Amino acid sequence: MLDIQVSLTGRITHPPRFFPADHETSAMWSAVLEVNGPPTPRRGGDTYVPTRYIEVVVHGVAAIRAHESYRKGHLVIAQGCDLLGRAYETRDRNGRAVLRGVVKVIATNLGLASRYTAVHEGAAVRVAEPSPRLVQGAPTAVAEEAALAG
Repeated sequence: MLDIQVSLTGRITHPPRFFPADHETSAMWSAVLEVNGPPTPRRGGDTYVPTRYIEVVVHGVAAIRAHESYRKGHLVIAQGCDLLGRAYETRDRNGRAVLRGVVKVIATNLGLASRYTAVHEGAAVRVAEPSPRLVQGAPTAVAEEAALAG
């Protein structure tokens, strides 16, 4: 069992990045999610909901599926096995040094959050023709054995 388990729901803010597999590394998909934090009190007594930006990274076959399925604006659920934070220094518009931080989640599962997104159902545009051997009702293994024997 993994010691770290992270689950979050957020909207993809920028077009995701995809890096295909090569001979040394597996495929990688990366996106930044906009996640709403818990209600936080202000000094005046009212509350606000802070917004967090978290990078989600997926590797392997899940990365390929994410690349084919998710775009900017989609609301996704990410379940991760690791949480990494890093700080870096950059410059603001006036040229002053600014220290910034990034949180990254290494995800194992991604899914479309259809509970919060309008899902439209309808007929598929193109339906693939079924295989002739399946139309006749013969199981695949039986039809292949008959074709090899004959």
